[in-house]
Amino acid sequence: MTKTIPHYLRVHHETASNQNVQTKAPLAKDSVNDFWHAYNEATGWRIDAGNGSPSIKARVQLQAAPGNANSRDTSETKNNTPLVNKLSAQRLADSATALAQQLADAHETIRIQNAELAARCSVVPESSQRALADRLSDSLADMVTAMKCDAAAIYLLDDDTENLTMRSMHGLPDNRLAAPPRQLQGSRGDLEAMVQGVVMISDLHELSFDTWSCPENASSAACASLVSSGVPIGTLWFYFSEQQSLEDSHAAIAQLAANQIAMQLQSASSDSSLQTTTPDHNVDDLAQWQFAGLPMGTLLAPDWRVDGMIESPQPWATGWHAWDVLPDGTLMIAIAEAEDKSIAGSMSAAIARAALESHTGYRHTPEQLLQRVSDTLWQTNTMDQLTSLMYVRINPETGEGEIASAGSMIAMIAGRYGYRPAIAPNDSPLASRIDLNCTATTFRMSAGEVLMAYGDGFGGDGIDQTTIGNQLRQAMQASDNCPLASVRRHLVDQPMNHERGAVTILRQ
Repeated sequence: MTKTIPHYLRVHHETASNQNVQTKAPLAKDSVNDFWHAYNEATGWRIDAGNGSPSIKARVQLQAAPGNANSRDTSETKNNTPLVNKLSAQRLADSATALAQQLADAHETIRIQNAELAARCSVVPESSQRALADRLSDSLADMVTAMKCDAAAIYLLDDDTENLTMRSMHGLPDNRLAAPPRQLQGSRGDLEAMVQGVVMISDLHELSFDTWSCPENASSAACASLVSSGVPIGTLWFYFSEQQSLEDSHAAIAQLAANQIAMQLQSASSDSSLQTTTPDHNVDDLAQWQFAGLPMGTLLAPDWRVDGMIESPQPWATGWHAWDVLPDGTLMIAIAEAEDKSIAGSMSAAIARAALESHTGYRHTPEQLLQRVSDTLWQTNTMDQLTSLMYVRINPETGEGEIASAGSMIAMIAGRYGYRPAIAPNDSPLASRIDLNCTATTFRMSAGEVLMAYGDGFGGDGIDQTTIGNQLRQAMQASDNCPLASVRRHLVDQPMNHERGAVTILRQ
């Protein structure tokens, strides 16, 4: 009795079909060289590039391909005759050389941009991009030598951690950099490497189908995980064109190489962020905000005109000036300047201005107002927010006024016959102590007199009280309604190394 084995239980030896399992291109295939080989076969002419390269635009010479030395009859000689005349072949070669150069330029651009994307950095100068791409390529070349393999490539995850894209390679054709991303899902080699650190695959053709999802056609491969700050960001693959027995030494080299690549990418990203995150736009916004917040010179009350100025050698200012009509009908002017000349000082000055505006809505004396502003600066920050502030309040009917000052502010009153000091500076700015020690006094302004309060930046630039007083006196003698503008015109040629802030109130 014969027992027939069902066909679905039979063991099939697929020796022939296994040869077609790998459908990927070989590791070192070059499409440009393939074209020149096809060109030779199709035209009967071969390229003589001389000292140059067919991929470089240069004058090339075409020579007829040598005939078969063993040809014995006329028919074989005719078959060896070029199918295309020399002029047409030359034109075709020139066009192909130009296209090859364009292709090489495109591959170089992709290589540089992929290196930039690998570092997760913003747009950087072209020289920096090329340097990063060259560093990655050189590192991969050294790693290929150490690993004794044929090629290596870096694959990085996208922002959604779903796809892996080649960002740099060595030993593979240039067009691999333009290959579409591959999905992480189902890529066994990449997934196991991200879990284990390193995966060694000695025989990629052991089975009839590829379970490792190797990105390139190779006989053996090694895959190491690229990790940044404890998070996998991609993988590093090493490819062997011939089957190799991979050992622990190969795993150690792959791990060291992956660590070096990860450090290079992290370093490039950090350097780029330091170069590109300049605060220029933020400083411009701050300067615009400060400028927009300064009041324009105007007629504050009948016969009372106010004006102010701030000039700074920095893009920002650490001072401000303000004026207003208080609820009781009196006039108020104020000027302040932070001791800290950095951007932090401008923030302290802004806090002082907000505190002053919040305390002018109810009854107060100039000394009380300065104390309340000082308390605000003292309590709102653990750092020193030392600020000089002068506050002036004037009765517009009588010209009598009160003035209080803390810090380096100075004030004088000038008329057509001379000038006199109104108050002197002191060494106790706001927030320098809990109990503020300010200077206070009273004064009276007559018609045709102007009171000017200003900071110590004038003195720092060598502009003394005599210069300012004389210029104010000349402006009053000329019946100038804008004496502060007259002072500024007089000092226009004076080098400015310190911030100059001033405010004036003129009784006409």
